[in-house]
Amino acid sequence: MATSPRAGRILAIIKTVILAIIAIALVKFAFFPASDTANEGQSLDPGGDYGQMTIFPTVSDITNTVSAKGTIEADPATSVKATADGEVIYIAAADGSTIETGAPILELRKEITPRPTDANPNPDSFYQHTTVYATASGTLHLNALFGQTFQIGETVATIQSPSYSAFATLNADQLYRIQNAPEQATITITNGPAPFTCTGLRIETPKTSTDNQNSPGNSSNGTTNTGIRAVCPIPADQKVFPGLQVTMDIVAGSATGVLTLPISAVEGRFESGFVYLPNPDGGKPAKKPVKLGLTDGKIVEIKEGLTEKDEVLEFVPNSTAEENGDNLTDTGDAATVTEGAA
Repeated sequence: MATSPRAGRILAIIKTVILAIIAIALVKFAFFPASDTANEGQSLDPGGDYGQMTIFPTVSDITNTVSAKGTIEADPATSVKATADGEVIYIAAADGSTIETGAPILELRKEITPRPTDANPNPDSFYQHTTVYATASGTLHLNALFGQTFQIGETVATIQSPSYSAFATLNADQLYRIQNAPEQATITITNGPAPFTCTGLRIETPKTSTDNQNSPGNSSNGTTNTGIRAVCPIPADQKVFPGLQVTMDIVAGSATGVLTLPISAVEGRFESGFVYLPNPDGGKPAKKPVKLGLTDGKIVEIKEGLTEKDEVLEFVPNSTAEENGDNLTDTGDAATVTEGAA
């Protein structure tokens, strides 16, 4: 059906009106932007004050277990030294043989010529015989040949012990946590037998600066190693090999029903520390000293300085505020002290 002339004119008018409205809207958006007054209260400024996250001390049980990574190593060989000067005239034990403590290894002979005297101007020479004995049990490795001459104190052999020990390097944080080291530890060998207990645990300090230079500078968790190692003998009934990777767990104390805080809320880890009390007026937090006890790496015992009703910041403030001149109130003394004041 054909469109009438009247209807055609009406459609043309409607199209014109629509185009005019669109043109006016574009001009409005381009030259007359909307006012930001309505959005002033919706600022996305990240510096807004969201309040202080706080926490209260809680009564908990705590076990101070230090876990250190290490390896299985053969116990050091024992050096056997000549106890006198002389020439090797007899070898009692073959190289590579198994020997027990106190067994003879070799015999040394030295010719002795006495000094002439008026009564005996030409004294006869004689031989001094010295037997060198094993000072440990294990596999003998001779450093001596028949007819070889040794001076007193020189090494004639070494004895490699058949025993092994677990060695684990300790970082500074772990050393603070095992001030009173127990006599035993639990050893877990990677892909090995079930965990077992070793006794005779000791803390071994490097004897020379060379040991410190050869030790790794950093541990796996990013803390500086000290070169100090925890050493624990492997029981004789455990089958081990040198180089096996182990985890050594040392339980260095436990306590039940003590006041604790997360370590994030405490500045310091050993004996003394600080917590920060929120300011009710929203100002800078107050710094308060506390006496610390055990820690398991997640929570720390509060021995003195707080009660269960004391509210503290959940996270220790960083030092940026102090570096910028913002001071913290110290409640450690009777008088209020402001740190960093001129």
